[in-house]
Amino acid sequence: MTALAPGGHVDEARRYVLESRIATGGMGEVWSARDTVLDRPVAVKVLKSEYADDTLFRQRFETEARHAAALQHPGIASVYDYGASSLDDGSSTPRPYLVMELVEGQPLSALLRPGAPLDPEAARDLLAQAAEALGVAHAAGIVHRDVKPANLLVTPDRRVKVTDFGIARAAEGMALTQTGEVMGTPAYISPEQAEGSTATAASDVYALGVVAFECLTGRKPFTADSPVATAIAHIRNPVPELPGSVPADLAGVVRRSMAKDPAARFADGAALARALREPGSAAVATAVAPVVAPVVADGTQVMPAAATSAQPVAAAPRERRTRPAVPWGLVVGIAAVLLAVLVAVWIGSRDTEPTSATDEQSPSRTPSQSPPDTPTETPTETPTETPTKTPTETEPEPTTVEVDPASYVGRDRKDVEKELRDLGLRPAPVELENAGDQPEGIVVSVEPSGTLAEGDEVSVSFYGKAKPTPPGQQKDDEGEGDEG
Repeated sequence: MTALAPGGHVDEARRYVLESRIATGGMGEVWSARDTVLDRPVAVKVLKSEYADDTLFRQRFETEARHAAALQHPGIASVYDYGASSLDDGSSTPRPYLVMELVEGQPLSALLRPGAPLDPEAARDLLAQAAEALGVAHAAGIVHRDVKPANLLVTPDRRVKVTDFGIARAAEGMALTQTGEVMGTPAYISPEQAEGSTATAASDVYALGVVAFECLTGRKPFTADSPVATAIAHIRNPVPELPGSVPADLAGVVRRSMAKDPAARFADGAALARALREPGSAAVATAVAPVVAPVVADGTQVMPAAATSAQPVAAAPRERRTRPAVPWGLVVGIAAVLLAVLVAVWIGSRDTEPTSATDEQSPSRTPSQSPPDTPTETPTETPTETPTKTPTETEPEPTTVEVDPASYVGRDRKDVEKELRDLGLRPAPVELENAGDQPEGIVVSVEPSGTLAEGDEVSVSFYGKAKPTPPGQQKDDEGEGDEG
């Protein structure tokens, strides 16, 4: 038996010596450690015992770890080893762990502050690096599925490392069968994932577009009272306008990345990276071709949120059933006709570029508006002051906590509050009025989320005791349902 403590070993062979805990989160905890065989520092991610008890998850996790280990790129945190070990924590099942490259720095989420956007050119450089790394994975048929600031590590010299490949994929089946909750991170989930479709490379492009929006505005584009409502906002709500301080070409790239239709986005991470590095390329890039299926052929779908009985939000599923399907083929056809008319009268040079149709209009103006030296010179001047300053100040403090709402929503609020306290956070219960159609004491949202510091306050919203149903109300509700 081994123990998770400084000087302890995570594996039975006693190869990896734990040094200090870096972070904890919804899926487990990350430790800095030393590989005694190769004499190098490593990071060890040990997953929670509930994941160890799920056979399907363990099988998927091992497969995904193998695929992630095959990815070799400077922008991807390397996976060195995988295993399972019996820990001295009272659990009877060996707990899976990953041994990864130890990245000096901190997650992008630690650099983001509400209302404090990053410099546009600094953001462009960081996002392009992340897109290039994702492009390598996409070329290998691997989809990340959970792109978010917490999974983008920024080093002191402003290099980006993408981490946690495959973990979201491995957890899909378990999250759906055991809790019926939203899989992934709702704030960054793509519309197709929110609707229950399988994630593709275009889904990662959308998520990175959401990250870009947050970097450039200091806020997330879609927020709501619950994870399900947030996911539905990604499906239905238009993308908010970016501020005028964002260069037009960069704003166009972000809008296209966040198109509701996957076919209107950039094909993969590599195409998005080119658009960020070379402003003119975004205007002439072709629409997304069908994306090659991921390496793992398992067809488990992501987050059928409206179909699960465990979801506390009742109105959302009703809305999704009444939402008419969007005839994208017709839209594209009409857009093509309009494009021809606009070109004929020479008025198509400036537009909001929400789809690929308008992207094809702008090659003549975009390059001339954005000098060639903008994406190469400016990022090296501004970012060296802004992003690198914060990591060097906070890097010595390993007391960060990763809060993923998907790990808490749908659970009893007392259990959630206890778990948050164990992580060093201060849960603040928020009781919501219960009209009688919601389960009592079940958590519906946890705010804020992402990377938090120990001692931070976290609001835990849950439905209180249900009000008595007025006489005759139940019958009326049933009658309405019969009419539909």
